[in-house]
This record gives sequence, structure tokens and C-alpha cells, in this order.
Amino acid sequence: MTDQRAARGADHPDTLTSRHSLAEGLLDAGDPAGAVREFERLAEDQGRRYGVRHPETLTTRNNLARTRAHAGDFKRAITEFKALVEDYTDVAGADHLQTLDVRLNLARMLGAASEFAKAIRACEPLLRDQVRVLGPEHADTVETRQLLANLRYRTGDVEGAIEEQEQLLAALSRTLMPTHDRITKLKRDIAFLKRST
Repeated sequence: MTDQRAARGADHPDTLTSRHSLAEGLLDAGDPAGAVREFERLAEDQGRRYGVRHPETLTTRNNLARTRAHAGDFKRAITEFKALVEDYTDVAGADHLQTLDVRLNLARMLGAASEFAKAIRACEPLLRDQVRVLGPEHADTVETRQLLANLRYRTGDVEGAIEEQEQLLAALSRTLMPTHDRITKLKRDIAFLKRST
């Protein structure tokens, strides 16, 4: 990559792509701090070359936020995901798949940071939008509903968790066989929750 940078320049698209691969490689190798540093520099350079809302820059910023979370820096990850939600909404629209995905990432990070009430407030409108745009059986919708059920349980709202799990079971029952492991586990989870009320 040093040769590429010297021959083509630090801001050449091929060099930027290689730097993105380097950051991902650092993360895969167990160096999240190194990956964060590389993603930070890359996002700054892409922002200067393309603009902070260019798709390449947005992808790098998304990866930077996820890598910060992987490194345990939930506060900065949450801040970045909030900014990404605004930017993706402005650039691509509220119903774009990438916007919905970034909103899910924000909800996940809030939950991982034990900010359960905020995570629930992020999940509820997201779930409504996913059901409307993607349908109740879509993998992302299913994931959000499962996350919301878990968050409700963590805040002591067992009835709310049961309701989400039952809706999840109904959605998955339309696409999976009754004997599928996921269906069996959901039924067990619902039974457990009902016994605990």
C-alpha cells in the first residue's frame, strides 16, 4: 500500500479502497484500536475528497462507528450513529434500506450501552417503518422485533416482551416449518416468560 500511495497519491480511489481493507484487516486481526485509527483517518480523507455525505464516506463512518463499539467505546459509537441516521435520512431518504440499517445499528448500540429506555424509543418507530417498508417477515424486521423484546424484558416489561415474541412467532410461522429450531426456541421463550409473570 505504501507503493500505491506513493505512485497514485493518498487520496486516489484505489488507495482509499486499500486503506479501507487495511482497517478491516486490523479489526479481523484483533486490533480494534488500530482499526479505529485507520477508519478515522480514512473518513477524514474521504470527507475531504468526496464530502462527508458521499456514499463511500458514509460507509467508512458506519464502519468506524461499529469498530468503536467493538472496541468498547459505546458513547462515541452512539454519537456517530446518531449523526449517520441524520445524514442517511437526508441523502437517501427515511425509507432507504441503508437508513433503516443505520437506525438498527443505533438501537443495538444503545442497548449494548445499557441505555434500554433510549434503545426502546429508537426501536419502536424503526419497527413500524420496517414492517411498512420491508414486511413483518424480513430478516431486519425480525431482528428489530427480537431486540425490542429483549429490551422490554431487560426493563422489566415482561408483558411487552411476551407480546413482541408472540408477534415474532406469528411472522416466522409464515415462513418457517413448525418444527424449525427458531420456532421451537421462540415457543420455549414465550412459555418461560409467561411462567415468570
